[in-house]
Amino acid sequence: MGRKTHPRVQRAKGQAAIIALRLLGALPFAVNRALASFIGTLLSLLPTQALTISKTNLALCYPALSEAEQTRLARKSLVESAKNTFEIALFWRRPAQGLNRIVAVDGDAPLRQAVQDGKPIMILAPHLGCWEVLNFWLATEFGLHAMFAPSGLPEVDQLVRQGREHFGSTMYPTTARGVAGLVRAMKKGALTAILPDQVPDRRSGRHIPFYGQPAYTGTLACKLVRQTGAVTFMAWARRLPGTQGYEIRVRPADPAVANDDLDTALAAMNRSIEHLIDESPDQYLWSYKRFRRPPDGLKAPY
Repeated sequence: MGRKTHPRVQRAKGQAAIIALRLLGALPFAVNRALASFIGTLLSLLPTQALTISKTNLALCYPALSEAEQTRLARKSLVESAKNTFEIALFWRRPAQGLNRIVAVDGDAPLRQAVQDGKPIMILAPHLGCWEVLNFWLATEFGLHAMFAPSGLPEVDQLVRQGREHFGSTMYPTTARGVAGLVRAMKKGALTAILPDQVPDRRSGRHIPFYGQPAYTGTLACKLVRQTGAVTFMAWARRLPGTQGYEIRVRPADPAVANDDLDTALAAMNRSIEHLIDESPDQYLWSYKRFRRPPDGLKAPY
């Protein structure tokens, strides 16, 4: 077992994080965005681990790009990640600001029809664009049921939950009881959203191609789709230039996500994620170690 952090140290971390988040959240949106762009650009030029990981991921996922193109895309993605960090600090504190900055919605007609038909709905929302703004929109328009994984910092978790539940979202813990509650809600026609591109624990995933590379992929979303018969969509909140706001984009998932063969379903899910990322690769979280848990016999690329 690893060493546990002393409770006082954890509290100090939580309090420091809250102070930083509240300071960022107090800034006007235009100042928040300008500061994020400046700091993100500065950090993107430094030889950080985030830049190295991003370049590694892009070399694996976009091999057709030249090394210079991969580096430029990696740096752009780090700037967008900085914007995401700064803006969610603002929106957790003032959720209405995030919702009010949605200026366009694209592709939502099939989703609205499925809701009107009373069908359970699964939204797959990868780490693309501003996922908190997407949460706000889904909660306001349809009522959102989602899972919440604690960060280990109770003060931060409280702030995050307050922001996410502001518009009436129902949050479930990432436990067996939480999953059971989510299934019951979905069978009654609830809409739920899951982040499908996180590396799960060793008992909750399978190695499935992602951009042609074996990626340890969580099985929960596809199992829920199969168990509840949910109609599945991809969605994200595209960050528009400057302070223009956000565009919600909704796309149908590959129908094979409901396939009885789990590997087939997971492959369809990963293809759907790829198609969404390809809309704006610079807004994806390439600094995440997506391939850190390789199949036996292979080394992680990081």
